[in-house]
Amino acid sequence: MSKRWPTSKDRAEREILPLNLSLYHAARDYPGGGKAIAAIYGVPATTLQHRLNPNAETHKLSLDDLEYVLEATRDPRILDSLLALVPNAHWFEYQEATTECSEQQLLNSVANLSSQVSELLTRISEHRRDGKYHDHEKAELEKLKGQLFGAVQALLVTAQRFDGEMAHG
Repeated sequence: MSKRWPTSKDRAEREILPLNLSLYHAARDYPGGGKAIAAIYGVPATTLQHRLNPNAETHKLSLDDLEYVLEATRDPRILDSLLALVPNAHWFEYQEATTECSEQQLLNSVANLSSQVSELLTRISEHRRDGKYHDHEKAELEKLKGQLFGAVQALLVTAQRFDGEMAHG
């Protein structure tokens, strides 16, 4: 039985990718791809696609390109890649635009946090079976750690909203 090497798409699901690969995947997965993003911002489609190609050594992404892809796709892989450059920095996205919070939203946040803790502990257990952490396993645990921190922050915000509603209700 031969072992198949993971593709960058496989890696993107399990670990934080380098910024150029996260931008490439975000644009590729966007409906219409890089051409659609270029059309939104009025930039040459061919140029943007060449810059997004991780194998094109002569074309480099600009900050404007980063902004276009991030704003159009809102892909979390890009934020993961950016914040991986800053040790111990994490992000989360506010889900509700209002300051109101129901008991159900609070319970959903607790359930999400519990799920993230469970996933992290499961993966740690699986990776410890051979007594050694491999690079791809460390990368996966880093991504899960960031998701866990995001779930903690989301729970805190939800709890504050809920407390505010209870105090005013």
